[in-house]
Amino acid sequence: MAGTGDLDADAVLSDVEDDGGDPIPLETKAPSPEDVSVEKLRDVLAELDRERQARIAAENTKSELQVSFNRLKALAHEAIKKRDEFGRQRDDAVREKEETAKQLEETAKERDALRSEIGNSSHMLVTGMEKISAKVSSFAGNALPLPRSQKYTGMAAVAYGVIKRANEIVEELLKQNEATAKARNEAREQMEQRNYEIAIEVSQLEATISGLRDDVAKNASIVEDLERDLAVRDQRLNEVSENLSKEQSEALQLKEFVAECEEKLSNLESRMESQRPLLIDQLSFVSKIHNQICNVVKILDDGGTSELSESLFVPQETDVEENIRASLAGMESIYELTKIVVQKAKDVLEEKDREIKSLDETVAQLVREKDQIGSLLRSALSKRMAVDPSSRKSELFQAAENGLREAGIDFKFSKLLGDGKVAASNDKSDTTEKQEDEIYSLAGALEDVVRASQLEIIELKHTVGELRVELT
Repeated sequence: MAGTGDLDADAVLSDVEDDGGDPIPLETKAPSPEDVSVEKLRDVLAELDRERQARIAAENTKSELQVSFNRLKALAHEAIKKRDEFGRQRDDAVREKEETAKQLEETAKERDALRSEIGNSSHMLVTGMEKISAKVSSFAGNALPLPRSQKYTGMAAVAYGVIKRANEIVEELLKQNEATAKARNEAREQMEQRNYEIAIEVSQLEATISGLRDDVAKNASIVEDLERDLAVRDQRLNEVSENLSKEQSEALQLKEFVAECEEKLSNLESRMESQRPLLIDQLSFVSKIHNQICNVVKILDDGGTSELSESLFVPQETDVEENIRASLAGMESIYELTKIVVQKAKDVLEEKDREIKSLDETVAQLVREKDQIGSLLRSALSKRMAVDPSSRKSELFQAAENGLREAGIDFKFSKLLGDGKVAASNDKSDTTEKQEDEIYSLAGALEDVVRASQLEIIELKHTVGELRVELT
């Protein structure tokens, strides 16, 4: 518009100069001097008005160019700031990626170690319980496999089978011990009762014999009757003695039975003593498993779970029942800790999913900002092309088209040029050339920013893909 105004002003001036030159011959008669002066004055006033309008149009065009230049400069500064911000975000994403990779490696190592320890523990529990079952010869289920439960699986199922089999063995041993003690007490009571009866009978016989002797000494007259009675009493005494001998033999048999019962009881006690170290080993392994699971929970929670206490299942050397109860309590605690481990693992996976979603949103935002920068650049260059369509601007537009094409933005400035190309004047000012140089440098900077943003978007997409693969 400024160029068009200058051309109009030059044309007006040239018309004025032509008017001041050779007069145009007229066939009519020459006008009077007053008419000529009035017409010239009108022409001069019209030319002054046209020059004033052209000057105003040139100033307006210059102000519009200055406003466009300031806007383009502000956009360039904003793009540089966004580039710096994108660089910081990229560094943060790289650091988060490295930390995530380290955490995944540590989790994998801990998981493999835990699996191997659980496998070894289950194997040791199964073999140990089979040995215990084989040692208890009177136990009916020693040839059967360990009991199974539909409620538990894996290590918990093995522990359930071991505890169930140990409970069955202990109950069987307790039943045998109670039966032996009961039989021993009954035999002892029978023996004491029989001895008491024998003592009573002996005392009665002694009293009878003493009475008979007194009667014989006092009553000599009735000796024959007494002898008969004595014979009868002797016969009875023989029978009593035979019964006594039989009872003595029965007492000896009872003593032998009691000795056998005591021997069996001692055997049972020795078996219990032999099983005590196995229970102590089992409880110690339960304590170790508890501590390992606590460590896994602390690792998954980044050391934030301070309320988890260490294992308090200390084996006792004397009380077998307390060891069994402590082992059961340890299994329950291990079950609760495994549930906590599962929950922590779910929380970690959910956090990784949120990070992936945030990275996707960042990529989408970068794409939108790239499109916005491209549209702003197109609008700014279109306005600049419309006000200054020179040959040097055509080279600038060609460079801008190449930069935008490399950045992924397909835009043709030739569509805007069309039929509006006008030859630039030779008297361009130094200010316009400086503005062109600044616009050219800003266009190159915007091209670099767009290319860097494109590369960062591609890198972030690759990072998101790698994180998804690692999580799957």
